[in-house]
Parts: sequence; structure tokens; C-alpha cells
Amino acid sequence: MIKESKKRIIVAVVFIPLFTLVIFLENPIYYSGIVSVFLLLGLLEYHSILRRVNINTFIWLNILLFIAILYGMLKFRIFKLDNLILYRFFTILIGYSVLMGILSAFTKNIKDSVMSVVFTLFGAFYIVILGSTIILLKNLGTYQTFFLFLVVWIYDSGAYFIGRTFGKRRIMPLISPNKSLEGLIGGIIVSLIIVTFLKYTTNIIPFDNLPYIFFMVITLCLSAQIGDLLESLLKRFCEVKDSSNIIPGHGGILDKLDSFLIATPVYYLLLML
Repeated sequence: MIKESKKRIIVAVVFIPLFTLVIFLENPIYYSGIVSVFLLLGLLEYHSILRRVNINTFIWLNILLFIAILYGMLKFRIFKLDNLILYRFFTILIGYSVLMGILSAFTKNIKDSVMSVVFTLFGAFYIVILGSTIILLKNLGTYQTFFLFLVVWIYDSGAYFIGRTFGKRRIMPLISPNKSLEGLIGGIIVSLIIVTFLKYTTNIIPFDNLPYIFFMVITLCLSAQIGDLLESLLKRFCEVKDSSNIIPGHGGILDKLDSFLIATPVYYLLLML
């Protein structure tokens, strides 16, 4: 536990300042590029862990969908989801569905075909579509983007260390045995305290109304936890501990993206209201 915690701290100390710098760079291409690489690696990890339980998915179809959506966002510099953007998006989905139907038609086993289609579609929605909102978020403002990452980073760390130290009541032991109610509540409290402190000592919190800030923090913490549990469910199904071992003490790329894959679209929709 101590060695794992040290690895997590070292990686966080190195990675978080660097990514924070990328968020605050004026040119958004650096942010978009790094997030895109992370999403692509997370997508590859997703399909890789499914292969461990002999589920063959249409990985190249999801990669093509990701490239098409990324190209559209960069080419048209999307700032909000207007009718034209939605039309183009649904056009891409129609083409994706047609290709999916053609590929599944060549599968000899009906059960294998259904499994391939279901998990390919889930990967497309979970990582490609939901993950795309992480790229879109930068268009709504640098400080708005940083606020999301700040809250999720604080919550993940707070929930991890408090859960490790004081956790007794397991939230969903069959899905994630290490996730505790104490960690959940502790992570939220730590996030509220730190964000409130930063609100009154810096200018990096982009919202003025404190009750609204509390609402956003609690919503993002709960959304991040749901994202973490959703990936844990996938890992339990595939009987793996981590999506990969690429990040010491943290697991794989998907293990670090999971919280953002739910928290970001929720946050994005709240900002768009």
C-alpha cells in the first residue's frame, strides 16, 4: 500500500503541473492533442481488455469514428452544439451504423456477433462520444476547464487516501471492493474545503455564487465516482485489476480517464444550460 501510494504521489506531482500548464496555454491545439492521444490510448485499452475474455470487437470502426469526430471538431472549431453540428454528428453516426451492420453480417456465430456489436457500441459511446466532450470543454473557457480537472483530481486523491485509511462501509463490493462510503464522503468534503479556500484566496475559480460552486463540486464528485464504478464493472467482467500498467501506481490510461468520461459531459451540459 505504501509503495503504491508513493507511486501515485510521484506521478501526480509530475503530471498534474504539466497538464495544468497545457490547459492554460493560449493555443488550444496542445490541449486538444494531448486529450486526443489519451482518449485514443484509452480506447485501445478498452478493446484490449475485452480480448482477454475472447470478445472480438470492431476496434478499427471505433478508431475511424474517433478520427471522424476529432477531425470535425478541429476543422469546424466547434464552440457549442448547434443544429448544423448535430446534423453532421448524426450523419457520421449513420455511416458508423451502416458499417457496423455490414461487419456484423459476416460473423458466423450469432452470439459472438451480438457481443461484438454491443461492446463495440458501448466503447463508441463511453469513450469516443462522451470523451469528446473533454476536448470540447476547452472552448468554453480555460478556467472552466481547469475547474473540472481540479475538482476531479482533488476528489480522486481525497477519496483514495481517506478510503484507504478510514474506509469500512463498502459502496459496491462486487464491483469495486476498495470503494467505501467514507472515501466518497471524505473526497467530497476535501473537494469542498479546497475549492472554497481557492475561491477566497485566488481568482482561478470561475464562479461567484458559493452555493452554486458547492452544487457543481458535489455533482462533479458524484459523476466522477459513477465513472470510476462503471469502469470497475467493466474490469470485473473482464477479470482484470487495471486497464494496463502504463502508469506506475495508477494502472492504465482508461483508469485515469474513467472519472472524466462521466463528469465532463455532465459538467459540459450544466455549463451549456
